[in-house]
Amino acid sequence: MIDAGVPLNVVNPRGDTLLIVAAYQQHPGTVAELLRRGADASAVNAMGQTAISCAVFRDNEPILRLLLEADADPDLGTHRGVAIADQFGLPRMREVIESYRRD
Repeated sequence: MIDAGVPLNVVNPRGDTLLIVAAYQQHPGTVAELLRRGADASAVNAMGQTAISCAVFRDNEPILRLLLEADADPDLGTHRGVAIADQFGLPRMREVIESYRRD
């Protein structure tokens, strides 16, 4: 679709980008390709969710790492990655986020 001209950061009525949808639907290959093409890794949808918050909620460490390696900000949105990890009892997701923090 992107090769045919669909904008990389197109949004649906909820404000979801292709990257947010790919992260939520757990498609690491699509996430990697969207990031490679320059997708906005820190986009926030109308509900305050990001691709990182979707990856954490779905307990998907490979996608979370792809996003963090692309410098996605885990503190954006009203549903921050660490808060979601804590709310749903996902300590490994919190550890991964914390391991990417720069001091």
